[in-house]
Amino acid sequence: MINILKTRFSEESLQVASSVDNLLKLKFESSSFLIDHYKDLFGICNQSLMSEMSVLKNILGENSSLEEIKQHLILYDGKVFPNFCKMFQVAITLPVSTATCERSFSTMRRIKTWLRTCMNQDRFSNLSIMNIEKDIPINNEDILTIFEKTERRIQLH
Repeated sequence: MINILKTRFSEESLQVASSVDNLLKLKFESSSFLIDHYKDLFGICNQSLMSEMSVLKNILGENSSLEEIKQHLILYDGKVFPNFCKMFQVAITLPVSTATCERSFSTMRRIKTWLRTCMNQDRFSNLSIMNIEKDIPINNEDILTIFEKTERRIQLH
């Protein structure tokens, strides 16, 4: 299983995943890869974050769950642990899979195979987007209204 993960994801992706896991376990030293990557973006001080994580670990204990951490941050409205709150938000919003990208590439391959090279790039892009975003509800009345407002492109001789 580990070999499959190593071949599927880059070393950097595995480091990020490991760092996220360690951040959620309140282990400052082990989550340094993620912290170093985002600290400048969010203006996070390493010393303050380390102190906040230490206090949280003392309050919640060694084996705190994600739900317990979340409830504690909500309780204090993110004001008591502002640096950890920012890192927590980053950690829980990072994408954990490549399924979306793979689905997009799979769709593009199906469309390109089906239509071969008989289309231009604009049409290919539009068809790909339509297929990938097919879960978005479409209002037929709006489409007809837009179609009615456009001029007729066919030329009669």
